[in-house]
Amino acid sequence: MLIRRKYTNMTVKILLFFTFYLMSVGGGASREVAGYPGGGVLIKCKYERSYTANPKYFCKSSWTNCDDQIKTGVSNEWKNTGRFSLFDNTSAAEFWVLIRELTVEDSGTYQCAVDIEWNKDLFTPVELKIKEDRDHEKSITVNGHVGGSVNISCKYPQSSSSKPKFLCRRVGSADCNYKASVKESRRWIKEGKFSLYDEGENQTFTVSINNLTNEDSGEYWCGAESDWESDHGYKVYITQIKLTVTAAVPHSTFSPSSVQTQSTHLPNFSTKAPRSVHPEPTHQLNTPVEMTPLNIMPTSPKEIPACLVTLDVWTVFLGYFALDLLLLLLASDPFLPCL
Repeated sequence: MLIRRKYTNMTVKILLFFTFYLMSVGGGASREVAGYPGGGVLIKCKYERSYTANPKYFCKSSWTNCDDQIKTGVSNEWKNTGRFSLFDNTSAAEFWVLIRELTVEDSGTYQCAVDIEWNKDLFTPVELKIKEDRDHEKSITVNGHVGGSVNISCKYPQSSSSKPKFLCRRVGSADCNYKASVKESRRWIKEGKFSLYDEGENQTFTVSINNLTNEDSGEYWCGAESDWESDHGYKVYITQIKLTVTAAVPHSTFSPSSVQTQSTHLPNFSTKAPRSVHPEPTHQLNTPVEMTPLNIMPTSPKEIPACLVTLDVWTVFLGYFALDLLLLLLASDPFLPCL
């Protein structure tokens, strides 16, 4: 008897599914949700407040049945099954479904469903389309230093141009907490250490993070909202950002005591230098030498040593013989008479 009853109940549910496959809870047509390979989508599913205690599930439709992707009977906490996560927010009478690591094969018709025992389940159809975009960057790796800042450029598809942009930080497997959001183009929005700027026609928005700390390391997402405040809104996570913050690079400082210098012998101009050893004359002293004037005098009078003024006195006393020797010595050391 119990088996027959259960079988009858399953038959009724399958028949009712065909009826509600083309209808939403409000009687509207299926809504479209757009995502991108490698990213994710967060879908909002509304329900009547009288069903807050009922289990919720998300299934993928086919012509014969609806395959459950995730189901939960727990309220106000995330339930994770593979790439799917579900959060039943009973205070708002809505549940959220997150699908991660999207692929083109994920495209299709899904149902937001409320399980009602011994009665028809309630279905809200969702048409998910995963679109390829060559300009779309699936993941970005960013490195920064403690106390510094980083600038990140996030590209988004044309279909998201008019939608609010956001930066969130992934905590755990599902929750992505907002850090900053911008709803207007060409305007900087600053929220704490985070700043966002949407360039508009370039389909790029810039994220700046200042005063970095080690705690800022983690997984972030650039994304866009689509009518999130409405009953059928959704969020699309476009680009993953992997931020790593390391210790600041120390600045090199100069310390005289830390520099080892080699001992060098510099001339001491306060004392007399020792006489240099002159080479022997290359000719005999008793051989007559034809005297030629030597250009040993400086060109400027200010450069003439005072002692050279008495050069003609030396010439009288020493005669030709002494003068020849003196001139030879002067050729190698012009300032010898000053010593």
